[in-house]
Amino acid sequence: MLSELIDSENKLLASASTALEKRAGIQSFEKFKYINTVNSLAGGDITKWHLIMSMPYERVLTKLLLNQTEAEYQKRYSELSQTSI
Repeated sequence: MLSELIDSENKLLASASTALEKRAGIQSFEKFKYINTVNSLAGGDITKWHLIMSMPYERVLTKLLLNQTEAEYQKRYSELSQTSI
């Protein structure tokens, strides 16, 4: 059951690294695993990590999906605005 949940989450939130991100060394963050997500949700403030960790899973997952949707939109918007100039 837990492994299925993790697989589903990974599929929902997965995003491929761009060539530029790979050249810049994004893989160096892999060693931090879930802390990358906690740190991002806490706005980089280590004193807020415990607040993120104590939140209900559903709330955190919803926020991660919202962040992903916003990022995808911003990327598409930026690409479209550059091609329409």
